[in-house]
Amino acid sequence: MALSEFVRKNYPILLILPALLTVLVLVIYPLVTSLRISTYNWIFGTRWETARYVGLNNYRWLFGGGDYFLGTSIWVTLVYVSCTVLLSLILGMGIALLLNRITRYSSIFMSAFIIPLVTMPAVAGLAWRLYFTYDGFVNYLLSFIGLKINWYSVNYALLAMVIATIWVSTPFFVLVLYAGLTSLPREPYEAAKIDGASRWLIFKDITLPLMKPVILTATIIQTIDMFRMFDVPYIMFGGGPGSSTEILSIHISRVAFSMRYLGRGSCLSLLLIAIVLAVTVLLIRSLVRTRRGG
Repeated sequence: MALSEFVRKNYPILLILPALLTVLVLVIYPLVTSLRISTYNWIFGTRWETARYVGLNNYRWLFGGGDYFLGTSIWVTLVYVSCTVLLSLILGMGIALLLNRITRYSSIFMSAFIIPLVTMPAVAGLAWRLYFTYDGFVNYLLSFIGLKINWYSVNYALLAMVIATIWVSTPFFVLVLYAGLTSLPREPYEAAKIDGASRWLIFKDITLPLMKPVILTATIIQTIDMFRMFDVPYIMFGGGPGSSTEILSIHISRVAFSMRYLGRGSCLSLLLIAIVLAVTVLLIRSLVRTRRGG
């Protein structure tokens, strides 16, 4: 009886206990280990016993100026994430609205948008790298309007990386937003049509307010994913030319494995986690305010 009473009182906790233990093992332990490594001068390829404790020197190097400047990588990351998430959201919403109006063959069109989701990011990055060569598919299309761009130059490499990532990330917004649109109540739309409201007013005053929680939730997930993105940018340009496409994930890889400073690489990893947490908290607060207002 005592056991059954314990299970009954703690049933919700017992349900989430396996997931909680998984998080502790797969997330908390590596995070604590990374925090410990960040206080050591450990060269990649050497034994841990050779690592030298340096305290907060790695963090002083991170923000201490001198020959090292982190601002460029942070700026490139923020531009890359904001552009990909915003443009993917706008494009995904447009496609979802179009699919919601199509009554026939909508499932066939929806299946087409699953292809980028199931494509390995490494394969997508390699494909788009070939598309953006000087004689590639993109320049072939642009040649019809008299344009031919060197996408591997400093001025256009980041734009090419954003375009490729949009192709990868837009289907996620399409699927989530389309599911949200199909679950909306029909009564407000019927009342608006009776009152003679235009499509723009219906979208602005009914669809967007009702879809705001779905939009914010999808944006939070995709923003976290874009900050962690590595495969597509690395395979396309590897951070180059120069540092024009060196987002933080690529910069961490360079410092930790190319320069072989694992301690400094751990500092950069923790900085990336802090940035992602800060952005995520802001978006979650917007989501909470939206739900309370609803």
